[in-house]
Amino acid sequence: MPYQVGLDLGSAGTTVATDRGVTTNCRRQAGAPAREITNVLDDLAHRHGEPPSKVAMTHSPSWPHEHLEQLRKDLIDEGRADVLFVPAPHAAAIAFDADVHMPEHSTVAVFDFGATGCDVTVLRKEGVFLVAGRLERVGIGGFDLDGLVVEHVIAKIGTHSRELVQSCVEAKELLGSYPEVRIPYIAVGGEVREVRLSRLEFEAIIRPSVELAVDALERAACFAWPDVVLLVGGSARIPLVAKEIAERLKIPVMRAPDGAAAMGALLEARQLEPEPAEEPTVQIPAPREEEKPKRHIPTTPFIAAALIALVIGGGWAAHEAMNRPRVMMETTSVELAPPGTAELPRISG
Repeated sequence: MPYQVGLDLGSAGTTVATDRGVTTNCRRQAGAPAREITNVLDDLAHRHGEPPSKVAMTHSPSWPHEHLEQLRKDLIDEGRADVLFVPAPHAAAIAFDADVHMPEHSTVAVFDFGATGCDVTVLRKEGVFLVAGRLERVGIGGFDLDGLVVEHVIAKIGTHSRELVQSCVEAKELLGSYPEVRIPYIAVGGEVREVRLSRLEFEAIIRPSVELAVDALERAACFAWPDVVLLVGGSARIPLVAKEIAERLKIPVMRAPDGAAAMGALLEARQLEPEPAEEPTVQIPAPREEEKPKRHIPTTPFIAAALIALVIGGGWAAHEAMNRPRVMMETTSVELAPPGTAELPRISG
């Protein structure tokens, strides 16, 4: 059975959307996106028993034209010439519109705060989503926020390790749901200790970076004021981001579900799938009642002569009856002697 695929090629991994759901593959091959896409599609073909009929993948709106053309060439070399490119903000807006059914001429600002930067795009719905204004990008993303947390924790405990860096990254993600996180580490003497990092402390560390990203949103909104801000990307989960946007721009803020861009790409791939041809229908007319054939008397010479004689004889008899004198019958009474009265017919000419 034909199926479609939507791919979101992010900095931290590739998100795959199909009719069966959304999954993320975090094992990235540095510098080989075409090969990674091919591996993902080959894996899907193995699981489904056939390759996808249509594939659409997202890309950052800040990618230069030369970058896209090179990726297209690499995909052709891998035997994937049919991959459709969809800008990531458009894909996220398409998925959002599929859920909320935005009215025509309304606008949405896609605030994509990802691992390597923050892209802000204001889109207006005019049947399709069109860019309204100027694209804005800030080169501050989740990786930079991770570094700020690591530097802060190292300054507090005075030690550094690979495990500590990974623990700080996990702590940053947990602080979106918990007011405080305890980060374990190994002290200089080999003793296992813990350092506490509160959400208030974390927000104070990253606030300058978040404010720079919101500045970009404010610049983009000057060209077309959005009706709603759609938060996309891992760093957009940080509560401070939505709080800062709402307080400064006074615009409703909504968080897109994980994999929204991949799901929007899937919806675009479905649009390219031709509608199944309808089976031709043949209208069979209802059987009509045939008229019963009239019985014709065979006109042989003998039968014809008899019919002529019958007609002539009948005409002659009619003629004689018309010329015959008419006889009228009248009833009269004659008085006789008792015992009774007799009635005799009276003939008149």
